[in-house]
Amino acid sequence: MDIQWYPGHMAKARRQLKEKLKTVDLVIEVLDARAPASSLNPDFDDLFSHKTRFYVLNKADLADENITKNWLCYFKNQKIRAVSFSATRGNVELLKKQIIDCAAPLLRRYREKGMNKTLRCAIVGIPNVGKSAILNRLSGEKKLKEGNRPGVTKALQWAKIDEHLEIMDTPGLLWPKFQEERTGAVVALIGSVKLDILDEEALAFYLIGFLKQTAPALLQNRYQLDSLDKNDFGLLEDICRARGFLLKGGVYDTERGAKTLLDEFKNGRLGRLSLEKPE
Repeated sequence: MDIQWYPGHMAKARRQLKEKLKTVDLVIEVLDARAPASSLNPDFDDLFSHKTRFYVLNKADLADENITKNWLCYFKNQKIRAVSFSATRGNVELLKKQIIDCAAPLLRRYREKGMNKTLRCAIVGIPNVGKSAILNRLSGEKKLKEGNRPGVTKALQWAKIDEHLEIMDTPGLLWPKFQEERTGAVVALIGSVKLDILDEEALAFYLIGFLKQTAPALLQNRYQLDSLDKNDFGLLEDICRARGFLLKGGVYDTERGAKTLLDEFKNGRLGRLSLEKPE
């Protein structure tokens, strides 16, 4: 299952972002808490090499809480400031304070030079990690278009949070090629790839295999499966049978079953699940 998606607008947005970086004090990098490693764009190391970076592990309410804590410890050991957050229910005032605290050394240098400067940040990340949703929470109003799908934000745009803080929203940026199939599959599972390029049944098989290994009871109970002692296609058929997804002639509608399974994972209906742990 080789998943690749790097549309032309991403290359254009990357160039525009690079040009605007001279006006940015702090980079807020949003990761999906369910897959912090796979949602970390490797191109950003070069692009933001001279900037202070602050990681926000968003959608923490969908991830395994203990695994998220392990990720925060991992980043702390890497000397990277990172926090967990949920754009739907997180403490937005605490997040704002954490952003200001991360930029404190920079703001102190400004004050030492006699500058009372507004902190300007860029919020970046791969598609559908929740950048615009976080910005709307920070600003207290729905200034920016958001949605649980990739490609909603198309251009760079500034949002004034308060008199001391401005944040630039940016389009979701992937990198030209996933070196590992697993990375492409994980990025697709969290909804960061356009659906029309996906083989959803193949992706559902990947998710079933993952759940069999990491959360077998959850998979079995959610879909009322008698046994997990089948191959992934057989289990997808069992899911279709449990949900009544049948075509004419009693054939299982595995396309609908795959779409349902993927949607229920992406939207958290399977429970709090993380797709990877820190090494």
